[in-house]
Amino acid sequence: MLLLDSRLDDVAIGASIDRFTALVTERGGTPDNVDRWGRRRLAHEVNDLQEGYYAIVTYDLDPNQRHELEAALPFVEGLVRTKTVVPEAKTRKP
Repeated sequence: MLLLDSRLDDVAIGASIDRFTALVTERGGTPDNVDRWGRRRLAHEVNDLQEGYYAIVTYDLDPNQRHELEAALPFVEGLVRTKTVVPEAKTRKP
């Protein structure tokens, strides 16, 4: 999940999301889906922002590359916060 600065215009927000997906690709990952939730009011202020732009990016990346990806995130302009969720491994029922 990406939380972007809602004061940015739509072009800048799109560029920030594209930069994030490029970082995934540069590390051998595959971006699958980008779900743009849009501007939403925050539950509490974050970096003096009361509103943020949310985007959910689903991607496949080698777990060993996650640290390298997270180290590059401060260089994505307009990115305020991120949250990475690793889905549970699918198990087969006998």
